[in-house]
Amino acid sequence: MVTDDDKHLFSQEMSGVKPLKQNKSAAPTTGQKKIPEFTLRLRRRQAVEEQADIEDGLSDTHIVAIGPEEYIEHTGKGLQHKRMNKLRHGQIEVRYNLDLHGLTFEEARDMLLRFIAFSRNNHYSCVRVIHGKSHKAWHGQQDTMKSYVNAWLKQISGVLGFASCLPVDGGTGAVYILLSNSR
Repeated sequence: MVTDDDKHLFSQEMSGVKPLKQNKSAAPTTGQKKIPEFTLRLRRRQAVEEQADIEDGLSDTHIVAIGPEEYIEHTGKGLQHKRMNKLRHGQIEVRYNLDLHGLTFEEARDMLLRFIAFSRNNHYSCVRVIHGKSHKAWHGQQDTMKSYVNAWLKQISGVLGFASCLPVDGGTGAVYILLSNSR
């Protein structure tokens, strides 16, 4: 409940305040053409696509340190156990490869995102990423390419699951990645 004292105090505080002038030229006129809904939707979609090209949305804040010989695996929601088992055992044909050796973390993240997008657009259901084991860099630390790839793949939409490769395909220095179809 507002009392008379509150009103008086408010009036005192606002005594030197002047209202802003209205800019009448910025107000829409009634004679302007209405933009068709289809055009507005197209503009919104284009803005979202342009924004997606600018920001990848991958976080580096929760990187778990992974040893050079440690097996990594992730099963996303909706991936059937039987399909994941086939991936683990290298029973799904690898359609394309990406080797991240020699890249910085920033270059690798950009390349990985582009690789996944390219693979999904070309309807590759299983691909392989070679991240290396980082024996030379490993001293119980998390800043190894393998640790970052493990974290990034869990965040990229379209990645259904992944698992360390069989020894013949790179072993724990590479991962098989199962992808959803691009829409």
